[in-house]
Amino acid sequence: MTDDRPDEVTERVTEEWKTETNPGERVRTVMKRTYEPQTVATIAERALTSEPTARKHLDILADDGFVDAVSPPDERGTWYRRAPQSVVLERAQQILDSIDSETLSTRVTELREVVREFEAQTGAESPRAAAIADTELDAAAMTEWQTARRNLKLARAALALADATEAVGDDTGSDERSEPAGFIG
Repeated sequence: MTDDRPDEVTERVTEEWKTETNPGERVRTVMKRTYEPQTVATIAERALTSEPTARKHLDILADDGFVDAVSPPDERGTWYRRAPQSVVLERAQQILDSIDSETLSTRVTELREVVREFEAQTGAESPRAAAIADTELDAAAMTEWQTARRNLKLARAALALADATEAVGDDTGSDERSEPAGFIG
C-alpha cells in the first residue's frame, strides 16, 4: 500500500496523461466536456498545452464541426465550446450501440404517443407553451414531457444516422465520393 496523498496522485495522473497523449488528443478530450464557451487560455491550461498549440487544434476541431468558435457578448476574442451537432451525433451513436433499429423504431412510436398525450391534455404544442398558457401540469409531468420530447428527437436522430450510414455504405462502390448524390449543383 502506498502513502500517496491526493495532490501527489493528481500530479502523477496528470503527468501520465500528458506523457501518454499528444496535445491534439488532450484538446479534444477537454472539448468533449466543454459545453459553455471557454477561452483558448482556459482550454490550453486544461489540456496541458500552450495557447498557440491549443488554438491550432481548436481550429481543426472547428473545421471538423466538433467545436464551435463563438464570440460571447461583452468578451474579447474567440471562445470555443462543444458543437451541439457533435453531441447529437455522439448520443445518436450511443443509442445505436445499445439498441437495434427495430426496437428503436418501436420506442420512437411510444415516445411520439407520450408527447401527443401531453399535447392533447394541455392543448399546447410544447412544455414551454404549456407553461406560458399556465396549464394545470405539475413540475414532474412537465419534466416527463420535456424528457419524452428530447428522447424522441435523439431517437429520431439515431434512426436517421443509421439510415444515412447504411446509404453511405451502399454507395461505397461509387467512383465519385466527393459529393453526395443529389447535392451536386
